[in-house]
Amino acid sequence: MYIINSKDKRKKIKSSIAIALYVAFMVIAAILFHKFVDRDSLQMITENSGYLGLVIYFLIEVVYVTFTPLLNSAILIISGYLFGGHTGFIINFTATTFGLFLIVFLVKKYGRPMLKRLVSERFYNKFDHIVQKVGPITLLIVYVLPLTPDDELTYIIAAGPIGIKRFILPIILGTLAKAAYSYIGDKGTEGILIATYARIILLIIGVVMIGTQEYILLRIKRRETYITPVE
Repeated sequence: MYIINSKDKRKKIKSSIAIALYVAFMVIAAILFHKFVDRDSLQMITENSGYLGLVIYFLIEVVYVTFTPLLNSAILIISGYLFGGHTGFIINFTATTFGLFLIVFLVKKYGRPMLKRLVSERFYNKFDHIVQKVGPITLLIVYVLPLTPDDELTYIIAAGPIGIKRFILPIILGTLAKAAYSYIGDKGTEGILIATYARIILLIIGVVMIGTQEYILLRIKRRETYITPVE
């Protein structure tokens, strides 16, 4: 029994250290981005990089979304200023989608097992129960509405029991709405209207589509619960 407890204790310490290092990396990344990444610096990087400028900007945005879960409206707007509304939209959509799915993958692969080692079973089960209630529709709403902690919520919900497939619709539809910020950088006031209309339309479409998806999944789950296996 002592050996098992000692082994569990070492795993808990390793998990705590890993999470602390990850959080420290995120804090450092946030400070560096806040200090060095602005419209002028990004413009200089892209202009001095020639044809690779677009790729470099894409990678910067992926890192920004994944490892600095802060309000990222600025970098979405800057893409439109540097590359135009349409190209900026494509960059925003692909980079943000990739970044959010990377968050989900990292949390599912490493974060959830670590969480299980660090908290009590009672807290773990309660956390799963709450996350199940929050669900993909809430995630979509947070993605679509402006000035919300969308990346932070992705980390939290991804640590729950919701499967990766249920993240697909909210991430894609929500990212389409977020990507439209590029038109603000390109067109100013007119771009604000475009981004607002995009968010409203995608919110309505998303609620209908994800609501239907969740209803179907709930029906399937209930059917499987009531069906008894034939011996």
